[in-house]
Amino acid sequence: MQKIIGETTSLCPHCLAVIPAVKILEKEDVFIKKTCPDHGEFKTVIWRGDPTYEEWGHGEFSQPLQEKQTKTISGCPKDCGICPEHQADTCTVLMEVTDRCNLSCPTCFAGNRQQSSLNTPDINQLKEMCEAVVAAAGNCPIQLSGGEPTVRDDLPEIVSVAKNAGLGHVQINTNGIRIAKDKVYLKALKDAGTDLIYLQFDGVTDDIYQIIRGTNLFDIKIKAVENCSEVKLGVQLVPTVIPKINDSQLGDILFFAKKYMPVIKGIHFQPVTYSGRYNFCPSNESRITTPEILRLLEIQTSGEIKAHDFQPRRKMDSHCGFSGFYILNDKGKLQATTRFHPDKSTLIENKATCIQSQKKESPTAHVRRFITEKSRFIEPVVQQCSCKTPNGLFNNFYERIQTHYLSISGMPFMDAWTIDLKRLKGCCIHVISADKRLIPFCSYYLTGSQGDNLHKKIQPGPSNYYG
Repeated sequence: MQKIIGETTSLCPHCLAVIPAVKILEKEDVFIKKTCPDHGEFKTVIWRGDPTYEEWGHGEFSQPLQEKQTKTISGCPKDCGICPEHQADTCTVLMEVTDRCNLSCPTCFAGNRQQSSLNTPDINQLKEMCEAVVAAAGNCPIQLSGGEPTVRDDLPEIVSVAKNAGLGHVQINTNGIRIAKDKVYLKALKDAGTDLIYLQFDGVTDDIYQIIRGTNLFDIKIKAVENCSEVKLGVQLVPTVIPKINDSQLGDILFFAKKYMPVIKGIHFQPVTYSGRYNFCPSNESRITTPEILRLLEIQTSGEIKAHDFQPRRKMDSHCGFSGFYILNDKGKLQATTRFHPDKSTLIENKATCIQSQKKESPTAHVRRFITEKSRFIEPVVQQCSCKTPNGLFNNFYERIQTHYLSISGMPFMDAWTIDLKRLKGCCIHVISADKRLIPFCSYYLTGSQGDNLHKKIQPGPSNYYG
C-alpha cells in the first residue's frame, strides 16, 4: 500500500525537463515518483527502513546568501548562481583546479579524463574565483578538486592563493597517488597552508579498487596516510559506497581509521550517485540509502558503532546527511558522544566534543566551525602519568578528546533520478564555476541518461560493472 508523504518537483532523467514529483511510502521504504509526458514514469528508492524517513525529520532554516548572483528567469535548477529561489547560504565550496586526472574511475561523477585538460584555469583565474567566493559567502571552507588537483605542480601556490584571498580552511580532494609517492610535494602543500587531505578511500582490499577505480590502490592509500602522519596533516577518508561491491567493508574502513588515529580525523561515506561517467539507467538494487549504511556500520563493528549514534544534518532538509562524533577511549573502543532522538528532530546531544558554543548557532555557522576546528592535525600530548586528579580519568579523557576523535558522516548526493528541487534549494555545498557563480553541488554535476549536463560539459565513458 502506498502513502504520499510529500510533494516536490524533480527532473526527467532523459530530457532534464522540470516535472512534478511525489514522495511515497511503501512499508518502510520511501520512493520519489515522477512522470515525464515524453519519457514515462520513474520510481526511485531514496530511503530504506529504520530510522524512518519521517523520524529523521526536518532540519533548520538558515539565512540565505545576501549576495544574489543571478536572477530568476527559467526557475530552479537552471538559474543557479546563487539565484533568489535558493534558501540557504554556503557551508563549504568546491573549486575545480583542473579537469585532468591520473585515473579513469568508472564511478567518476565529474566524468574527468586522463588526456590533456580542457579546463585548467591559471593562477589569476583561480584568484578571482576565490575572491568571488569570499564576496558571496565570506570566510568559508574551500575544497580544491578536479579532476585530480595534484596533477598540478603549482597546487601549493593555489593553496596560498586561497588563503591570501581570505579562505581560512583549505582541503585537497585527492586519490592519494602523488602524495603517496612525493613527500616533498605533500610537505609543500602543508607549508602552503593546507588543512586537510580529503582522501578517496573505497575499501581495504585491492579487488575493491580494481572494480571501482580500475587499478590496485590499497598500498597507495596506506602510504598516503602514513606520509600525512609524518608531515602532520590531517586526513578524512571518503568511501564511495556501492551495493554488492564494497558495502561489506564499511566496518573494515572504520577499523582502518582507528588504526591510524589521530592523523585520520573522520570518514565521510558517499552512497554512489549516478552522474557523470555511466551509460545506463540505474536500478533500485544498485542504490544504497542512509539508514542502510547506519545499520551496516552497527552490524560490521559488532555494535561498537550503533545506528542510533548518528544524527540528521542540521540543514533545511535533514535527509541530506548524517553525522556522529566519537572519542577513542583508553581501551581502544570508539565512544559515541552523539545520539539521535526521533522526538527531538535534529536536536543534538553532544556531551564531550566541545563542538557547540554556548550561544545558538545557525546551521551554516555550526558546519563551518566544525569543519575548521575538527579537521586539523593536533599533536598528541605525551602522557607522563595519570595522577593529576584523584583517579586520573578526567585529564586522560580531556587530552584524548583534543586529538583522538573521529567524525563519521555521510551525504547521499542526488542524481537525475533522485533529484528533489525543494531539497536542492536548501543545499549548502556549492561549486564555484569558472564564470564565478556558486552552484549547488548536486545541480552542478547532475547529468541525464545521455550525459547531458545542466552546468558543465561532461564526457561520458563506458561503465559496465554495477548496472
